[in-house]
Amino acid sequence: MSLVSKYEELDRLIHQNQDEQINEVFREILNETFKLINNKIENQETLDANNPEEKAAIRAMFEYMLELWDEGAVDEAKEIGYDMVYLVDDEKLKEMFTGYVFGMLEGLSLDRFFEKYVNTEKPYLDE
Repeated sequence: MSLVSKYEELDRLIHQNQDEQINEVFREILNETFKLINNKIENQETLDANNPEEKAAIRAMFEYMLELWDEGAVDEAKEIGYDMVYLVDDEKLKEMFTGYVFGMLEGLSLDRFFEKYVNTEKPYLDE
């Protein structure tokens, strides 16, 4: 099953509040994402944000980074952020990951970072 399909399943489970299944599907997503990223690193390639599968992998790493940060595993979260700056091929995504890394370097909690820097009132739409 593709990462895109797994994310469709995950989104459906989230709407149904199926916590145990959500965790299982997210683990599957991360396992597939790690394989894809390792392959990209071995071949000295970047993640193409226009490719649906690779876009899903970027989403997975972003969500994993936030989860680690929120759980206090800041060093691991920073490493993911650093890696993603070099692995994504999109300048806005590079800036986004850089911003999150700066927040971690500043010593902010994830909640404080969102309060201070993220406008949650108006979602960003890439046009």
